[in-house]
Amino acid sequence: MSIFKKKIKVLLYGNVHGAYRCENLIKFLLDSGYYVSFVYPDFYLQGRGRQTFFAQFIRKVFSKFYLIELFVKAALTDVIYVLPMSANFIQSALWVSKIFKNKVVIEPYISMYDTYVRNKDDIQEGSKAAKEILKKDILAFTKTDYIIHLSAYELAYWAKVLDVELDQNKVFIAPLFTESRLSLKRQFMGDGILNICWWGTILPLHGVDNILQAMKILKEKEIPFTCNLFGAYGSGYAERFHAYEKKIKQEELSDRVFLRKDLKFSDGSLPKYLVENCDLALGVFGNNERARNSATPNKLVESLAMGIPTLNMNFPGLKEFFDPEVDFWTCEPTGESIAQTILTIVNGTAPPVDWEQTRLKALNTFSLTRYQEVVTKVLDKVEDDLQRE
Repeated sequence: MSIFKKKIKVLLYGNVHGAYRCENLIKFLLDSGYYVSFVYPDFYLQGRGRQTFFAQFIRKVFSKFYLIELFVKAALTDVIYVLPMSANFIQSALWVSKIFKNKVVIEPYISMYDTYVRNKDDIQEGSKAAKEILKKDILAFTKTDYIIHLSAYELAYWAKVLDVELDQNKVFIAPLFTESRLSLKRQFMGDGILNICWWGTILPLHGVDNILQAMKILKEKEIPFTCNLFGAYGSGYAERFHAYEKKIKQEELSDRVFLRKDLKFSDGSLPKYLVENCDLALGVFGNNERARNSATPNKLVESLAMGIPTLNMNFPGLKEFFDPEVDFWTCEPTGESIAQTILTIVNGTAPPVDWEQTRLKALNTFSLTRYQEVVTKVLDKVEDDLQRE
């Protein structure tokens, strides 16, 4: 099947942090016939563990060579597409766009200021580094031509945090997407034991401490259960993993709660385990401002798309795509509330949920097709803008 080439050229700029989303974006652009090129700063900035002196010297000399590559390719492109979680490069993208009259599209995915300064405490608020990140965030949300993001609710929250006003004419919502082909096979507590599962980055934002508190309460009430926590790799992963291993042992939960890193989504091993073994998936239970104003969590979309009964904290952003009182179970982000809700689930007194109906809703709402439609719509607008200029 031949591909009819599009008129516009797309320059993808940034690092591939959201690999699944980036992977599908690149494939879709190529399949659709766009002329595509890539500027990947980490190719220049990162080095192997052990290198010769000459290799280290070359890497240091050319560490900013990606800016030259950006300049050259921007002269030949129509739109600079800043990849998810790459807003750190927004200043250079906007700079070359002024010179060559490119359009700039961005998928922020996160607010750097909200994430690294206000919630992770990686950068001290009020510091020079924090002010620099704040400046970049403001540029990303106010100076780009088009914004593609996961959630209108989360964007509104970030606008308040950054004290900016968003131009809604340039905002397009493309939520998370899943292509799950697996669905739940396990009969609920078929072996008489409630198998609880959680997966994701082990962060306070996700409420892992609240989950452990709930597990302690369930053990005290002699509920037959196991809880598998699958930690995803990320910055500071080893330290957090060790800290939670220690906490599980201190709370005397080692016989019920298992912190694991052997299964993952990228190779399909974790979804396969979940549909065969999981009775109840736990979502996000962070009790801070960031958690209460986030987009729909990945793990919630993933579990619902597999038809797994799911419990998540209740927060306003869920209503953008779901009816939380109907589509799944919710509770407050405290150990006591999580435990009490799980008790109603085990006792059969929790509100009834049609999990197959929810599964179909999740697959239709959080679909790759929807994402592709939004990207196409934005690039069509870019082409119209260029033709009018």
